[in-house]
Amino acid sequence: MSDSNVGAGILSIITESLYDNPIVVFREYVQNSIDSIYRHSEDINKCEIKIWNSDNNLFFLDNGRGIDKERFKDEMIKIGASSKKKQRNLGYKGIGRLSGVPYCKELIFVNIYDYANNKAQIYKIDGKLYEKIKNEEESSSLSFTELMGVIGTYKDCFRLKDNQDISYAVQKYDELLKASNTGFLVFLHDTSKVLNNTIENKDFFEDLRWLLPVDFDEDLYNSDQKELFQELTKEARNEVIPARSCRIFYNDEPILRPIQKDMLRDYVCKCNFKYAVGFHTFKKDKIAIDKKNCFSGIKIYIDNMLLCDENELLQNLEHYGLLTHTLNGQLQSVKGIGAMIYITDKVNISANARRTFIEVTDNDSLEFLRMLAEFVNTIYDTRYALSNYVSAKSKQQAGNERLEQLRVNALENLKKLAKEDVELIVEPDDDFSNKSVTEKKKIIKRKISNQLNANLKEYLKQVNTDIVSLENVYQDFLRWIYK
Repeated sequence: MSDSNVGAGILSIITESLYDNPIVVFREYVQNSIDSIYRHSEDINKCEIKIWNSDNNLFFLDNGRGIDKERFKDEMIKIGASSKKKQRNLGYKGIGRLSGVPYCKELIFVNIYDYANNKAQIYKIDGKLYEKIKNEEESSSLSFTELMGVIGTYKDCFRLKDNQDISYAVQKYDELLKASNTGFLVFLHDTSKVLNNTIENKDFFEDLRWLLPVDFDEDLYNSDQKELFQELTKEARNEVIPARSCRIFYNDEPILRPIQKDMLRDYVCKCNFKYAVGFHTFKKDKIAIDKKNCFSGIKIYIDNMLLCDENELLQNLEHYGLLTHTLNGQLQSVKGIGAMIYITDKVNISANARRTFIEVTDNDSLEFLRMLAEFVNTIYDTRYALSNYVSAKSKQQAGNERLEQLRVNALENLKKLAKEDVELIVEPDDDFSNKSVTEKKKIIKRKISNQLNANLKEYLKQVNTDIVSLENVYQDFLRWIYK
């Protein structure tokens, strides 16, 4: 992008259109830290990102390598100056650093290149001055670099102890910076009411846990699905790590994905969308919203940073005419499962400037959307196939040919959603105490029958196929159960 033909109005477009949600401040500055850490650091496990707020000030500090001294000024004053590669990094447009401008009176970047000797570079953007001149006619003729020269100040040799707030910030994590001798600090001084309201929201920390590129809870690596989570997050030779993470803290509390073992439903299945991989989990007898389970809907990630959830995904699928049912009906369906999808092919599939959805620019991106639409439509079809079968079964239509058709249809949809062979097991209603004696007996019979069928299948797997006498086979089966 040529700086000479970019007027000052571009900053307004960037900060107030592309970055119009305060939460993006956390996404952008963490993403910049992540990119720096993975680009330069020899031992990723020693790297950390600290985020904290204090007295209407917001800080982002990492102990990565920061920006090369020779490039720091250009990175700060020019648009599109980022050295990131699109194939490797999400934040390749070089504009994310400006996301904090509307949300503070002063935005400060500190490039720590020699912590032991108190040496750094600093660049400040005056948010108050920007607000004052952004709509002035004479400012509209300024190039972007000229504008940054008006609202920004740069110092090449900056002593960390010369600014009280910055000195406090680095001293707070002195041991961390001593170990690396380098780091990068983003300091939003005197944050706006809008940003403060976002931070004070009761769901803010939970939002960070879904948004940022963090690891899963340790319990998931000890669950029955431990191989799945290891496959998503651990280093593999010559392969992309879909859910690559970093140690991130907010007010010194570690941030982890808010998924616990008990949030996983009956089936946990891998999914592969050619350009992305992931997993989804759903129940065996119904797909319905569980308000007690926060792991619901579809979340799509790129670089393990949240790109969009089911709301924006479905709106865009509808926009391209890829949904087979109503938007509201589809939304109710997908919220009945939990799914996480990680884009692995960033060359052909990338986020747009807002980083909230997919750029539909060629056949690859359209094919990817069609695959997502097929997944969404399958969830809807499975929901109603299960609902129809369970409803008919609850009315005791056993033996009815129609019931069998509904059962077969429900099972076929379950298998399609799982992409593997699964069983259809319909549990009795939870409100057992209010049933009549006859209804209770039917439920008990069905419960025992389901369990016996499951036990019988296991028994037959180990039984000797050369057995000749059937006289005592039932007693042998009972002895096997009691063992």
